[in-house]
Amino acid sequence: MQFLTPLYFFLSIFLIAVIAFYLFRKQFERQIIPSTYLWQEVMREWQATKWWKKLQQHLLLYLQLLALLMLMFALVRPFIGNTELTGEHIVIVIDTSASMTALEGESNRLDIAKDRIVELVDKIENQKLTLIEANSKPTIVFANDTSKANMRNTIQNLESSFQTADVNGAIQLANQLLANSSGEIHLFSDNVSKEMIEDRYLTHSVVVHNHGTSLNNVSLRAFGVAPNGEKVTGMVSVYNEAKEQQTVTITIEHEGEILTSIEQTVDSKQLKTIHIEELPHHISYKAVITNKDDYEVDNTRYAFLTDDAQSTLYIVGDVSPFVTRVLSHLSSSVIQIDKNSEIPNEEQAIYVISGVPYEKWPNGPTLMLSPTNGAPFNIKEKQELKTRLEVSKDDPLMKFVEMEEVYIQDSYPFEATELDTIVKSGDISLISKGTYHGNRVVFLGFDIEDTDWPLHSSFPIFLYNSLSFLTEQQQLLGYFQPSEIKEIAFSTTAKNVYVLDEDDEEVLTLNLNENVFKAPNIPGLYKIVEESTNGAQERMFAVTIDEEESSITPSKSFTFEVDDHDTEGISKKIPNEIWVWFVIIAFIVLLIEWEVYRRGTTA
Repeated sequence: MQFLTPLYFFLSIFLIAVIAFYLFRKQFERQIIPSTYLWQEVMREWQATKWWKKLQQHLLLYLQLLALLMLMFALVRPFIGNTELTGEHIVIVIDTSASMTALEGESNRLDIAKDRIVELVDKIENQKLTLIEANSKPTIVFANDTSKANMRNTIQNLESSFQTADVNGAIQLANQLLANSSGEIHLFSDNVSKEMIEDRYLTHSVVVHNHGTSLNNVSLRAFGVAPNGEKVTGMVSVYNEAKEQQTVTITIEHEGEILTSIEQTVDSKQLKTIHIEELPHHISYKAVITNKDDYEVDNTRYAFLTDDAQSTLYIVGDVSPFVTRVLSHLSSSVIQIDKNSEIPNEEQAIYVISGVPYEKWPNGPTLMLSPTNGAPFNIKEKQELKTRLEVSKDDPLMKFVEMEEVYIQDSYPFEATELDTIVKSGDISLISKGTYHGNRVVFLGFDIEDTDWPLHSSFPIFLYNSLSFLTEQQQLLGYFQPSEIKEIAFSTTAKNVYVLDEDDEEVLTLNLNENVFKAPNIPGLYKIVEESTNGAQERMFAVTIDEEESSITPSKSFTFEVDDHDTEGISKKIPNEIWVWFVIIAFIVLLIEWEVYRRGTTA
């Protein structure tokens, strides 16, 4: 309890004055009596009277003192805290990051935060409410809502995004929504500190409600595997966030089979790296902490076994010397083959072919130059180009590649519906890319000798981008953040594309007309299955939380109060005054005192 006008405590002197009046008032008169016998009997009865009955003799004094005390407290204007919601517009920001799934007893932090927000909604009085979800990109869930029922339902249906929350971005967005209006911002999270919020341009107060106390967490901070001769070795890093030493058990698994189990002791607040000497060969591995703690999301990590050996680059046919010279700088393993010779089929090979007929096309990722007439792309005779080049600048193949000033004299018109056109002149495709018969292809429908492209700095960059596109591992897509969006190319012959989880249950169906892919938000191991006329192709990927989300150490709640000169026209916190209750009590006490006095005088 605090007081707005504590100066009035000096009125307590009146309490002393009332007591003094009672002490010095005239209490008896002198009388001559015939005997003291009866008085002795009265004194004995008085001494035998219970203490609470003696107090009744001074009941008027106590009631008067109590009434004065209540009036004095009313004058000092006591209050308990401030009104939680002030202003015409309230903006609530909720953190749905992975760490909010940490348990606090039976509930997790996100559920606790949602319950607190619902309590706040119940206190709204003729105010508008906006809810912002703070994930990697802050999202407005609803705005300027006044229906408490809708607010409660929407809030209770929120789920964790498992992303890293952009708290500062969400606060700045909330501040903009409150521009030219009165209101305040309430942030519900678990580990937001003052340093994370840029308060330089804040014009409204920000109240940060951090939830959580648990530190019971042992996390996998890193997990990786690598080929070592005929063996596979691995490494895991474990961090103990708990206050006491922990004995940690880690299992390395593949498709539900436990390959090995490790038990290590990790001290409090210590990071320990554990080396795994020998593992069987597999494409993917899963490391799991089997200990039960309050935060399960960071108890699992995934690793993929990739071959770091450089692919052999086969240059087949009459490839331009400009191309050959650039490729020799981009790869240390280059083999040139005559187009009439047999082309080897190697798993890790990349092919650059020029003037090679369709019957001799290699089975592997290929950069095709100077195509021959005929099948399979209905390649026609060379013809002169008459219109400017049109380039798909957003395509990764054209990153840092400026084609507008490149001159191409002639080209071979072709019809490759299976491929995506990247560069064209009018209706004539010049450069296309995609997947053909399960292999990645970059197709150039012209002779390098018919252009001045090798004289431009963008030429070697394009070849580098092409090799990067061709060498991307077909079986693996790598690692994704929850709900991360990446560009993925599908085969033009694909009929159905869907995503399966570790239990081979379908979790997502993909649209073949979109060249972007949004990963699931729940961490785990997944695979994209692409069904086409040539069969089914599977590509694995893992969704993992950001390293920042591997800690559940909570922070203290705090408030950002803005200065008076920055808040003109914006509502301030209003104290919850309770002086009215003291006045009411004082009035009731005075009524009781009057009734006691009336009965005493009429008795």
